[in-house]
Amino acid sequence: MNDLRGFLHALPAFERFNEKQLDILIGQLRLKDFEPGHQFVTQDSQGTALYIIVSGTVEVTRHKSSEGPEEEFKDARDGELIGLLSLVSNMPSPETCTAKTKVVAAELTAERFHALYLRAPNVGHQLQYMVAVQLARDLQEANKGLRKGLSRQKPASLLERLFG
Repeated sequence: MNDLRGFLHALPAFERFNEKQLDILIGQLRLKDFEPGHQFVTQDSQGTALYIIVSGTVEVTRHKSSEGPEEEFKDARDGELIGLLSLVSNMPSPETCTAKTKVVAAELTAERFHALYLRAPNVGHQLQYMVAVQLARDLQEANKGLRKGLSRQKPASLLERLFG
């Protein structure tokens, strides 16, 4: 437990919390091992948990459109969180997260998040803030895609504008 507390305390998201708050967080986490190929979250589906990667690499991918090929978005490594939007009801994941290597991760389900929120509200607020940041990033990304799509549309000719 001290090792996990030290690991979490070293992360910028949790560095301001005291030992008691971190112990409450740790009490709600489940440390698990995952083999390469394990899918933590699937794009467009509700996730089951948030994961804090303790060790290993997770490939995070996104489909640009339903017909398009999968595009590698990034690799998530030690200390990064994946599946943040799993804490929000009826919020499908914007990405698919798959273990590239053996991964050790601390799992936090939505139910355990609610228990954490009641016992350590400051930690719960921090996770809510992180969810809000993720949603803002996703919204900005969608907005960029829409703007790019609109800019590619060719303007209607004079005849098209006159006769529809």
